[in-house]
Amino acid sequence: MHMVRSMAKEELMRHGCLWAGNVQEAFETFESVIISAGSREKMTAYFDRILAVNEDAAYADFYYPVLEEDQKQKFLSGLDSRQMAVLRRMETGSRQVYYRADREIMEVLLEITVTGWLFSTFYFAHKKAIIWGNYNMEFPVFCENRETLACYTGLAKECGLECHE
Repeated sequence: MHMVRSMAKEELMRHGCLWAGNVQEAFETFESVIISAGSREKMTAYFDRILAVNEDAAYADFYYPVLEEDQKQKFLSGLDSRQMAVLRRMETGSRQVYYRADREIMEVLLEITVTGWLFSTFYFAHKKAIIWGNYNMEFPVFCENRETLACYTGLAKECGLECHE
């Protein structure tokens, strides 16, 4: 089992990811659509499709390393054994919050985000996009241009998700 190390924002950006300081800045800077997910299963299917077009170029933020100790304990108490096993693969000793996300990490962070347990933002560097999670099962998707946004919108529709401009 290899350890997934954390990285700083600057390294994330060196990998080719878009970045915004907050969701409002992202709406002002990038092309966007809001994806509505009726179910966790549909959103998971969507992320599987996104991972397929961003092979080895998927990242996520995970704020566990910067939680206070009591918040960390509360967070850990809500995880099942599979989620705990994935968390143990992630280097959380530093206060850096960005990680390369393989399918397993992406799935667990999406689950945690969908349930509102701890929110992650997802970054994709091949077909550049940011997917901000989660506002009542609505996920803003930000891309650098309309063409890339159309790709993500198409994948969403193929997975039965609704898209709102």
